[in-house]
This record gives sequence, structure tokens and C-alpha cells, in this order.
Amino acid sequence: MMKTITLTPHQIITLNDYPIYSVEVLRLYYSRCLSGQELPLVPVIGKAIVRQYFTPKLSERLESFERANPLAIYFMLDGSHRTTALTLTGRKINVIEYATDADIAEARGFVVTGQVLDSATLTHSLAENCVILRQHFQERPYFMTVQHKTEKLVRDNYIAHYGLLKEGDV
Repeated sequence: MMKTITLTPHQIITLNDYPIYSVEVLRLYYSRCLSGQELPLVPVIGKAIVRQYFTPKLSERLESFERANPLAIYFMLDGSHRTTALTLTGRKINVIEYATDADIAEARGFVVTGQVLDSATLTHSLAENCVILRQHFQERPYFMTVQHKTEKLVRDNYIAHYGLLKEGDV
């Protein structure tokens, strides 16, 4: 049975797609957050599952990250713009946890309602999604929480440059 939960930005390890791909998409989600609208669920996989697919070197890097970030217990599969907008507006992040292939199959059914975005994560098994995460982090071998990434976007003046907040609002 697929599980949806609410997390803080400290609990999610984000993808290394810094700064972000689309300012327009971020602005759209930011405005939806400010108006109180719910955003589609963000797909995550528990760290314990993902870790099984990591190389020893990547596992070592993750362990180092974990010592400084004990709250980070999920890997995000998709949703950088949504999680950034939610964090900037001080809202929690509603996620859908993939723990089995059945969870992913069930999540596909929520695409028609808009609760889940149609993304490549839905076309892969749990194991395949974990392999994709391993490849992603092997190419970009560092870890950040959603909170860290959002703070870095503010600190590096991307958010102010995008016209979303004045500097220092987060």
C-alpha cells in the first residue's frame, strides 16, 4: 500500500540539479504555494533502500553526509521546483513513498487526478529508480538536503534574481 507523508526540507536528499532547470516552472509553483494550493506529491525512496544500490565509495560519501544530516532519510526522485517553492514559502512537502514496485504502479493511477505528475519515475521499477539515483550521484558525487539547496539558491542570489524574494527572506 502506497504511503503519502509530509516531510520537512531537512528530511529529503535532493537531486543535484543546481541551480534549477526552469525559472518559469519555479515561479508557477511558488505562486501556487503562496495562494495555498496543494502541489503534486513528490516521489521519494527511503535511504535504506537506495543505499543498497550504491558503490562502496558512494556509500562512504553518504555516510559522511549522514553524520552531519541525521534527519535526511529519503531520496527525492523528481520535484526540485516543487520542493524549492514549498521551502521558500515555509510549507511542508507532501511526498509519495516508493517502497515496492506495487507502490509505483499504484502511483500511476494518481496521475489522472493530478496528485502525481507523470514522470519517468513511474515507468521504472523500484530497483531501476535506485540505479538511476546511483548513476546521478556518481556523476555529481555530493549530497544536499532540500533545505541546503534552497538556502544555497538564496545565498547565491538566484532567488532574488528570479524576482521571487528579496535577499534574506528565507
